[in-house]
Amino acid sequence: MEMETDLTSKLPLREHIKNIRKVLRIVRDLDKTFFLHTGLKALLDAVGLYAGLLLSVYILDRLAAGEEFRSSFSVAALTCLLLFGLRLGNGILHNRLDVRWEIVYRRWDSLTEEKILQMDYAKIDDPKTRKMRERIWQDNNWGAGINTIRWYMEGVMSGLFRLAGALVVGAPVFLHMIRGGSMVILLTLLVMAVAMAAGSALGTLYEKRLQQFMMGKPETEEERIQNAALTWGVIFGYDYNYRKGKDFRLYHGYNLLRYWTLEKEFRRRPKVREASFNSGKSNFWGSFPAGIMECGSYLIVALLALGGTLTVGSVIRFAGCLRNIFSELSELAFKLPQLALGARRQASTLEFLDIADEMHRGKLPLEKRNDNLYRIQFRDVSFKYPNAEQYALRHFSMELKVGEKLAIVGMNGSGKTTMIKLLCRLYDPQEGEILLNGVDIRKFRHEEYSRLFSVVFQDYQLFSFPLGENVAVSEDYDETKVKKCLEGAGMGARLAEMEQGIHTYLYKDYEEGVELSGGEAQKVAIARSIYKTAPFVLLDEPTAALDPLAEYEIYKRFDEIVEDKTAIYISHRLSSCRFCDKIAVFHEGRLIQQGTHEELVEDRAGKYYEMWNAQAQYYVEA
Repeated sequence: MEMETDLTSKLPLREHIKNIRKVLRIVRDLDKTFFLHTGLKALLDAVGLYAGLLLSVYILDRLAAGEEFRSSFSVAALTCLLLFGLRLGNGILHNRLDVRWEIVYRRWDSLTEEKILQMDYAKIDDPKTRKMRERIWQDNNWGAGINTIRWYMEGVMSGLFRLAGALVVGAPVFLHMIRGGSMVILLTLLVMAVAMAAGSALGTLYEKRLQQFMMGKPETEEERIQNAALTWGVIFGYDYNYRKGKDFRLYHGYNLLRYWTLEKEFRRRPKVREASFNSGKSNFWGSFPAGIMECGSYLIVALLALGGTLTVGSVIRFAGCLRNIFSELSELAFKLPQLALGARRQASTLEFLDIADEMHRGKLPLEKRNDNLYRIQFRDVSFKYPNAEQYALRHFSMELKVGEKLAIVGMNGSGKTTMIKLLCRLYDPQEGEILLNGVDIRKFRHEEYSRLFSVVFQDYQLFSFPLGENVAVSEDYDETKVKKCLEGAGMGARLAEMEQGIHTYLYKDYEEGVELSGGEAQKVAIARSIYKTAPFVLLDEPTAALDPLAEYEIYKRFDEIVEDKTAIYISHRLSSCRFCDKIAVFHEGRLIQQGTHEELVEDRAGKYYEMWNAQAQYYVEA
């Protein structure tokens, strides 16, 4: 199903109900008592409202009958105690709801991130998925996100209880009025009903125009860019941190920022002005019925009082209940569509959460071998990325022998990293198969299979957590082992300078941490791969920020650390891979050469010789 991009288009009532039910079902799953607490709070609020009204009616009728206030004191005191208890209970529930909702809000906000961690990697890389995430951000940017559901859901529940209370409490007076009411009173009621309907209709009309501005699909690319240029955050991404501001300062990029934010926004001024007028008109016509109902209610009360057909208390009861009936109907007429719109804004989130995985999930347990005798074969594998026309890897076949040190070299875009991603089963090939000890890797349990590999990609990620947790990727780790891995990756000297050692925070997002250079960050990433102790170790150019000599030294040291494990090194620098048992040369998605360094250099017509000769001027023999 194609993602909905225009939230102002007409939608059948059953679809609105379906959206609301879906969102409320997830909220219920996140906190099973939330709606119970919300309903109880609304009930207490309504009971308190009408208990106070009935107390006033009781006292006024007693006084009008000539009784002394003392005779009513006990009832008044008990009612006041009841009201105090209701207010106290309402306050306690309100505080509990705030706390529980904060948890619900954070859990809801994390649903998409949890989905990303669990979904197929191929889906994450799909442009459709990225577009859907952008839509989620936009939908939540206008309208306070899931908070809208809480606000209007509480409003609807409160309105329903108040409306029910008004009908129950005011029923005797309403029946009396209907039996003996004058034409003036009936006409006034009719005018009030018409005013409420007209005001609600006009308010809805202008609210829809406002939503068309905020949520409507841009008609042109220029409008889409202008819509995005609302905040400085569009330049820095969805969140700002101190590392993102350096370039704009050093390159004096203020004018560029101004162009993409302020000046783009000025071009939108006619539409913004129109949207502001629609907002004002929506608010006016939304509140117009309330004024009419206020005046109409008091007019009817005055007519009833002049007629002498009701007691003073009954007049007060009627005035309060009648006003509340029309007021709550008007509020419900506003809040129900807003609840539906809030649920519709979450449709993109729900659609994202419903993305189905397509990769086959095998159930075959992985054989655990202490000798690490795992043999992997690529058989005529071809693969292209989602929505790509050209294959990134074509008719690729290779066998990875146990304990072998393999180097993969080639120009950018030759398929080196793609081969690693397929090996780790981040993607499945469209053609061919990958075998582990003769069995298709798709048949194994994915979690168990992924434990075979320790990988350092080019775009590795370090977190603003303590150094030790970054290496172990866990809050519970072996400190001695972490230190040994850091030293093995060449990070020993830098570690010795840190006062808190492996407990030192990286970066300054949460704590006063340390800044790492590009080379130091890569060493931490390499230490992480050593800590995992997997039988296959894969380095996808993680040392690109280091100079050639430092890279060669790390690779040699790393080769000593991995010992008899199968290791794959990807590098642009051919000199760093000379120690490997075999070198595989990739070009335009195909494996075109294999052999040792000496064998490949002898082939003067080969791609390896061409690359080696081009880089030779930078190499110094050790």
